[in-house]
Parts: sequence; C-alpha cells; structure tokens
Amino acid sequence: MSEQPRPRARRATPRLHGDAHDAATGLADQAEALFRAFRVVRRRVIARPIGMVGLPGAHVELLNLVRRYPGLRTRDAAQHLRLASNTVSTLAGHLEGAGLLERRRDAADRRGVRFYLTTAAAGELADWRDQRLGLLAQALAELEPADQAQITATLPALERLVGAVCAHASLPEPLGPPRQQDAPRQTTTNQPDRSEQQEPM
Repeated sequence: MSEQPRPRARRATPRLHGDAHDAATGLADQAEALFRAFRVVRRRVIARPIGMVGLPGAHVELLNLVRRYPGLRTRDAAQHLRLASNTVSTLAGHLEGAGLLERRRDAADRRGVRFYLTTAAAGELADWRDQRLGLLAQALAELEPADQAQITATLPALERLVGAVCAHASLPEPLGPPRQQDAPRQTTTNQPDRSEQQEPM
C-alpha cells in the first residue's frame, strides 16, 4: 500500500484589523506580484536547460531541491515537496536514468540513499540559476541606492517570516543554508547498479 502524505491540520485564521491587516495585505499583494513575475520570467524569458526540456515540473523541483541540499534523503525530499516517499523514489529513478541524479548509499543507514546531482545536471542548473540571478541583478541595479539598501536590510526579517509562515501552515521548516555538494562520482553509465535497485529506498 503506497504511503500517503499526512493531511495538514486546519488552523483558525485570525482576523486582523488596522495596521496589522494593512501590512499583511500589502505584503501578500507584493509577494504575489513578485512570484508571478518570476514565473513569467522562468517560462518565457529564460529557457529551461537543454537536458531538462520535457521533464515534468515535479522532476525539476526535485533537482532544484537537491541542488540546494546535496545529500538529501528520500524522506526529507518527500516532506518538503509534499509527496509520498515512494513517489519521490520514482522521480529519482527517472532522473537517475536520464543521467541527472545520483543515488548513493547512506553511510549512516545502509537501507537508505542520499541524492546528488550529476556533473551535467549541476552545470545546467547553475547556468539556469545564473541567468535568473543576472536578470534580477539588472532589475535591482535600476533602483535607487536607498531602495537597494532597504531591500538588503529586510532579508533577515523575510527569512524569519518564511519560517513563521511555514510553522502556521504546518509546513516543514526550511532546511537551512544551502550545502556544498561533494564531487560527483565518475560513472560510465547512467543506469544504477543492480544492488542499489534491489535495496529499499
């Protein structure tokens, strides 16, 4: 029987008034506009990496998560993508077959595996991210220095806000700062070895 994600507990939404309501409304409106702009940029302005054209969105989400957190375990990826662990294992198998993801035995738990990007995937995702960051940097450069400084100063508070939103929505807390990936192993085939296929994820 396949594992199903746990249903999220519903919480009563507090009714805000006055300045708190105005601040929340303004932040929500600006965040929505910013996210919408980013989505348009990703879909229409910056082309997806050649090796990832045709991949469904869930596959790309898993790759981006592993880019930020190399060595991620199956259960952690499932929790943060709000998917069942067996679904993540299936996605990882597809990506491994495409030469984009490595599954390595977990040294602390031989029954489990950790995910790492291949050299090809890491390079393509880095180029893709550099394009997005370059566009954002150009937009920031057009702002007045005072606006740039104000945006920079609010980043720590926004990080805390993200954590608070996750807590109130019963979402997993952020995994922390991105980690450095170990050097990918050199392999001569994109197919996993048989012993790895036989082990449970």
